[in-house]
Amino acid sequence: MVNYIIRVTYADIQPDTYDKLNAELAKYNVAGAIKADDGKGYLLPLGEYCYSGNEPINEVRDAIHRLAATLHPEPSILVVEVSTLAWSGLKLIDGV
Repeated sequence: MVNYIIRVTYADIQPDTYDKLNAELAKYNVAGAIKADDGKGYLLPLGEYCYSGNEPINEVRDAIHRLAATLHPEPSILVVEVSTLAWSGLKLIDGV
């Protein structure tokens, strides 16, 4: 499996567009939160997601772009393959 961090931004956004994007991406196991080694979950910043799968990076990018473009025109997409992550200041998700 390959781990990806994905960033989706729009130039001119409606307030509920990210809510819709979150719901659509969740259908494909693309999450707006990340799980630490101790099992605790943390929210990623708005428009950032994580995904683990076997698809090549270009396929992930293209799929995210197609989906994001159905919600609002001209999304900007960045996909990064990662092997190690470190973070600070992310909000802990209660109950995870």
